[in-house]
Amino acid sequence: MRARSRTTTRTNVRIRQAVTAAAVLPVLALAAACSGDDGGSGDGKGKDGATTAPATSAAGSSTGAAKAPLTAAQLRSALVKGTEVPGYKIEASKNEAMSPDDVMTTDKPECQPLADPPSTRPKYARKAFVGASVGKIDPANLPAGVELTQMLLASHAPGEAGKMVADIRQALDKCTAFTATDGTGKKIPFAIRKGPAVTVGDEAVSYVMADTGDKEGGTALVTVVRTGDASVTYLSVKGTGQAGDPPLVVARKQDTNLKAAEAAG
Repeated sequence: MRARSRTTTRTNVRIRQAVTAAAVLPVLALAAACSGDDGGSGDGKGKDGATTAPATSAAGSSTGAAKAPLTAAQLRSALVKGTEVPGYKIEASKNEAMSPDDVMTTDKPECQPLADPPSTRPKYARKAFVGASVGKIDPANLPAGVELTQMLLASHAPGEAGKMVADIRQALDKCTAFTATDGTGKKIPFAIRKGPAVTVGDEAVSYVMADTGDKEGGTALVTVVRTGDASVTYLSVKGTGQAGDPPLVVARKQDTNLKAAEAAG
């Protein structure tokens, strides 16, 4: 019994570490704590690199004629529900203010697009945003069977979501490492590598951000999906503290919901 108890305790500690390890990336605080309209992201910045070919031009929108960006209420309504994706637990975030400390500024300008999706102040401002946490647990395969993702839905001015993705793609071709400074002045060194190809939405890109100062658990997969003039950023980790896999079942259903919301206007 004592051996089993120690094993259970170690597993629980690893799961908690996996959750907290990724907290070095501000999108966790962003997605877990807030939703809002307009100025919620300040003058923001956000750029991307790509893993799938865009369905439309990089600056274009899949919805044709430009429409007003989705509001926070529309994004909340479009947020995927756990009943729509069996096996996943999805918890919508509460409406709270964002911390100005959750900003990431890189020491290399060419790398800034990779820090923008998790930042509260991206280049391409979020007109509205909502967050949620996504969890999936395989009790027979702990801690590796624990998949944890924070997701951030955002709407953008016409064309800016596409520009964000295009910028990330360019940055991934140039940037393999940078040091980010947050709003408190803390510096965090990151190593960057391209992630797996992701086929979802109008276009998508993924990359791995690894905090080189935290070898055991500071690694996460960042996946950015564009649907028209909306974007969803997914930050995924495993119970082992390693980079997680993109929750494709969730992402595809979320894409469907956002398309419907944009079509309805």
